[in-house]
Amino acid sequence: TLVSYLNKVVPWSVGRASHILADSEATKVDLIDLWAVPADKITVLLSGVDEVFRPVTDERRLRQVRARYGLGEAPYLLAVGTVQPRKNYQMLIRALRPVAANWPHNLVIAGGKGWLYDDILAEVEAQGLADRVIFTGFVDDGDLPALYTDATLSLMPSLYEGFGIPLLEAMACGVPIMAANVSSLPEVAGAAGLLLPPADEAAWSGAIHRLLLSRERRLEMVAAGFHQARTFTWRRAAR
Repeated sequence: TLVSYLNKVVPWSVGRASHILADSEATKVDLIDLWAVPADKITVLLSGVDEVFRPVTDERRLRQVRARYGLGEAPYLLAVGTVQPRKNYQMLIRALRPVAANWPHNLVIAGGKGWLYDDILAEVEAQGLADRVIFTGFVDDGDLPALYTDATLSLMPSLYEGFGIPLLEAMACGVPIMAANVSSLPEVAGAAGLLLPPADEAAWSGAIHRLLLSRERRLEMVAAGFHQARTFTWRRAAR
């Protein structure tokens, strides 16, 4: 399996390397804790966000992307990432149920199928949300800015992330972000994101509800997100 392969190859590679670039402080801590890598052997090199990620103002483009992925006319909450257990989509789907009872927003999950995909589909059926959760499958990079721009909120409840580029992309496109308060995600979100425990579905439901109620709070988060995203550039990483 992939796990057994990685458990062999990664420690060997880490031990053989003369120096290691970690994509976050959280990954650096993991390297030290899991494989006793000396701290001075690791440099944290944060990722950037591509300049194509900015708000899409062309209404025709927004409609085209909605049509391409079957999103209809309803407003939506967006989660971007491969459909697999690490992304914690089952919790998010459960958290959506009370939200869907009071709001017209659908949940759009944009990403290719990963392992245990069927369990996530089964959760949709169990919650009676088959008509409120949309799986787009793989999304072309060129369509992502429009997909982000049209979202009301961008959600990343992952149990673990080495970095979390979708948070940067969403902020750069002017979308308020919510994320799990674990691993690298607080580093990426900074003060711009609403951070919540990844297992607390009631907290996620309540927070989504409150943000949908407050356009003023969402606009504050958008402004903070633009500022946060500007601190992550590939030029800075290259330097």
